Amino acid sequence: MKLATSSDLGSGPDTYLFSLAQTGSKVLATIGSDDTLRLFDSALRPIAAKQTPDSGLACLKAFSDNLLATAGRDGIIRLWDSRAKLAAQLSEAQGRGISAIACHEHIIAAGTESNKEGLGDVSVLLYDTRNPTVPLRNYAESHTDSITQLAFHPVQRNVLLSGSTDGLVSLFDANQAEEEDALQQVLNPRSAVHAAGFLAADQAWVLTTDEQFLLYPLQEPVEGVEPPPATDFGDVRQKLDCMYVIDLLQPADGPPVMACGHNNKQTSSLVQLDGSGPWKFGQVVDLPGAHGEEVVRGVLLAGGRVYSCGEDGQVRVWK
Repeated sequence: MKLATSSDLGSGPDTYLFSLAQTGSKVLATIGSDDTLRLFDSALRPIAAKQTPDSGLACLKAFSDNLLATAGRDGIIRLWDSRAKLAAQLSEAQGRGISAIACHEHIIAAGTESNKEGLGDVSVLLYDTRNPTVPLRNYAESHTDSITQLAFHPVQRNVLLSGSTDGLVSLFDANQAEEEDALQQVLNPRSAVHAAGFLAADQAWVLTTDEQFLLYPLQEPVEGVEPPPATDFGDVRQKLDCMYVIDLLQPADGPPVMACGHNNKQTSSLVQLDGSGPWKFGQVVDLPGAHGEEVVRGVLLAGGRVYSCGEDGQVRVWK
């Protein structure tokens, strides 16, 4: 692919840009280490920016066609409209930092950051934005360290996946108020979870912080019957000729794509996952130059283009 354009969107020197999102109305967004939400169009023309000082912005997701959700270390989830005007906000009652969010219709799932390792220190929370005063659910016994990933099932929207630096991935039935009843399945990749989600209705994927990639079959546990084993790709750095994996992207009209980076070679790559038989890595597309020697933090596929952001404070568009 070729670089089409690049912009710092008005961010100052030494600003890291962490992640990217797009609303249904085609407004794009990024958040940075300066605690600023920046909105822009497909040509990287700035639309609006809003700084929330001392918020420790860490999470950005599209909430609806016209709203974006952000959250961070101040324990506040904020909903923003397409002009960066604050539409609503929800607070974590104990003031714990929020390290992951996921959105579905009027529901926001939030995972908290660990202050101390141990049971009951972190929670997976679910809020109904129509009545946000008290969380609908508070699952506090399934993880012992910071929540790094949350994802709703693509079909059964009551099923929520959570990944943590404790090395576990939990699947909850959010229709159940009691955590003991809600916890349906626990996956154990044995390393801190960097990212995770659903590859298909009956399959979950997990990327660990030491670049291990695993696929897990999902099924109702049967007493006395061992669950089928995971497909373990091992450390993918050598297989993909990369230094780190950024994320697994799932476009609506194509196969899943693993985004990875190589700082020494100053490149990023998009590697298709081929599911025609057993899952395997397929076609590779390079983003030459990427973000130079700086780490690429986010990649977004939108409108036939690839958007990337990184620790150089730039958003780049690739054709």
